[in-house]
Amino acid sequence: MGAVAAGVTLGPQVGEAAGAARSDGAAALGAAARDDDYDGSALWLRYVPIADPQLLGRYRRQISTVLVENADRNRCHRHTQDLRMAPGSAERLMDSTLQAAREELVRGLSGLLDRRIPAQDGPGHAVPDGAVVLGTRESSQVVRRLVPAGELARVGEDGFLIRSVSQGRRAFTVIAGNTDVGALYGAFAFLRRLQTHRPITGLSLAESPRIANRHLNYWDTERLYAGNNASGTGGLNGENGALFNFAATGESAARNLPVILDRYLVAARALASVGITGITINNVNADNAYLTPEYIEQEAALADALRPYGIRLALSIRYAAPTDQRFAPDTLTDEQMAPVDPAFQEWWSRKARQIQEAIPDFVGFTVKANSEGQPGPQDFGYDHGDGANGMATAVAPLGLRIYWRTFVYNADVDRDRLKRAYLEFGPIDDEPQPDGTRGRFLDNVFLQTKNGPLDYQAREPIHPMFGRMENTNQALELQITQEYTGQNRMLCFLAPMWEEVLKTDTYATDGDGRLLERRLVGHIVDGTAQHHADTAIVGVANLGNADNLTGHHFSQANLYAFGRQAWDWTLDSADIAEDWVRMTWGNGRGLVSALVAMMMGSWEALVSYQTPLGVAHQFRSSDHYGPAPSEVLAREDWSPVYYNQADATGLGFDRSPTGSDLTAQYFPTLAARYGDIDSVPEELLMWFHHVPWDRPMPSGRIFWDELVHRYYAGVRYVGEMRRTWDSLESQVDARRFAEVKAKLALHEADAADWRDTCVSYWQQFSGREIRATD
Repeated sequence: MGAVAAGVTLGPQVGEAAGAARSDGAAALGAAARDDDYDGSALWLRYVPIADPQLLGRYRRQISTVLVENADRNRCHRHTQDLRMAPGSAERLMDSTLQAAREELVRGLSGLLDRRIPAQDGPGHAVPDGAVVLGTRESSQVVRRLVPAGELARVGEDGFLIRSVSQGRRAFTVIAGNTDVGALYGAFAFLRRLQTHRPITGLSLAESPRIANRHLNYWDTERLYAGNNASGTGGLNGENGALFNFAATGESAARNLPVILDRYLVAARALASVGITGITINNVNADNAYLTPEYIEQEAALADALRPYGIRLALSIRYAAPTDQRFAPDTLTDEQMAPVDPAFQEWWSRKARQIQEAIPDFVGFTVKANSEGQPGPQDFGYDHGDGANGMATAVAPLGLRIYWRTFVYNADVDRDRLKRAYLEFGPIDDEPQPDGTRGRFLDNVFLQTKNGPLDYQAREPIHPMFGRMENTNQALELQITQEYTGQNRMLCFLAPMWEEVLKTDTYATDGDGRLLERRLVGHIVDGTAQHHADTAIVGVANLGNADNLTGHHFSQANLYAFGRQAWDWTLDSADIAEDWVRMTWGNGRGLVSALVAMMMGSWEALVSYQTPLGVAHQFRSSDHYGPAPSEVLAREDWSPVYYNQADATGLGFDRSPTGSDLTAQYFPTLAARYGDIDSVPEELLMWFHHVPWDRPMPSGRIFWDELVHRYYAGVRYVGEMRRTWDSLESQVDARRFAEVKAKLALHEADAADWRDTCVSYWQQFSGREIRATD
């Protein structure tokens, strides 16, 4: 794991990057037309003209036309007869995936090369010089002639090849996939090369995703920090702030589905550009309205619009939906709600069939059960294995999946909230079966587990279930929307956190206690560690109806990064940041270096001024944003004091073998490391130990002084980010510059509030002087 210390030493690097940025001034904009009113609504797919005249000239010589044969042959299913764009729309509906790929190439190349790049359907007698050819072996005779089936087969359904081809005096590019969606992903990858100023000749690229199912969970009513009102947490003009309109009122009533808005297709294009395959469109605290016939028709319209981009819909559901009188007379009694009851399974089978009739490629259901007031099988005397399997049995004949969230923390299970999920799910995974195998969960069940054992904190130890659930399909859940990481006010690039999680060693062992060869969290999630046949990763999305779709211009980077890391978790987060900066802000050397430096230190800075050294969950309960270390709530395990355990002796929750013994849930190597205060990683110190105020630290400071140092260093870093941003004014269009500037001012003030509130509260227990250090 990365050390917190890295975050508190990056400030000078940000300053140095700002100096570099100042040296080349407005040249970053170059020949690109500056639009000072641009609102960020294109995300990273803006396609501004290449500013470097020499590079623009090379690209123009290398690209002349787009060639996509039979683009309209494989038309996507369309259920909705009156599917239509809203009046005045800039986007347009696609009929097929290859059509979407062709249109994206024409749009992207024409914008980047600052001249119209035509499209053609067939090669004629020969492929034109400078053509960009796209297709599959089934759709394109050029692909069939130039790309051997065996080579293409190796990249799988979603993968692609990009090849530079020379034939005599002609040179052109071939983008090929086994499927239309694979070819679409290749189109976006090729465009990304131009957007980031990479060579487009001599190419021999092959890519395929490491994880099969790459989904978003979209929460339409909670944790929505990207609405179009002043605070960014809701909507205006009759909308509720969500990305998709199902029940808008007033002046927006005419814009409800099946009317398709530009932002739906911008989001679809952006998600396809990073390989997202599915989206659960409603909150896990589910509203049964999404299962009504009226809503299903609207969902089908949305599915029709997203389908050409390879994005499939799923729904969050309430376990007890069959008892809802909105479905009368097709309702169940409480006595019929046992997951093994045929009436229960038949009800869910009927509902799934009803949805699938309208949405043939429907993914399945996401379930939050017996957690935070949501009903589940335990309300009827059954466990999570029974509940998940009851629903999975109902939908398995339809080819659907159940994503069963493991975010449970029943206080009766154990006093330590962090232990509860594994205590409930672990025995079900290990349960012997009549056929000699282990594990009760069915094959079409995914257990969807957050990266850490608490709740989306800025840094947590890995969840002990990763590696321990050898017999069950695992889906890693990450939170893109920044509930505990600054919401839409703070600049916090999350890719380094996710990289740290995915590259953490679980030290998982086989049945004989031998360390697995591949055992990082990423290996668990992609199935290579324990040979899971089906794999999934889920991100809780940060999209809304704000002009920039995410509420903060830099929050777009987190959505982008999730998609890139879901495709390939081995990527370096700094490389992802650089690509996003180049695609979103510009390719000027100083601009890129300054923004990447800002982003790469922003997460560690946030950890430092909010929850340094492993003190966790010190958030105000009303909004999960501000500091409240002294707060005591009606429920113990929601209270910040429960997690900080502050007293005259020290700070932190003892989860070592002499405390709650959470460490025992990890594999032996990690259990020993985390359980010993002398070997636990410094950044996880208070997750596992109650640390004495005067304990010596590696820095040479005592624990109290190190704690204070972290708080102050985190705030200093935010100040450096603000000053760096100010230095870039000449290189950034006016509206976005002003909006980020305003956010950074709020960010710095709120970071200082975190520092002052927490340090003052800890001082009441430590009784020591506050010595801020540089």
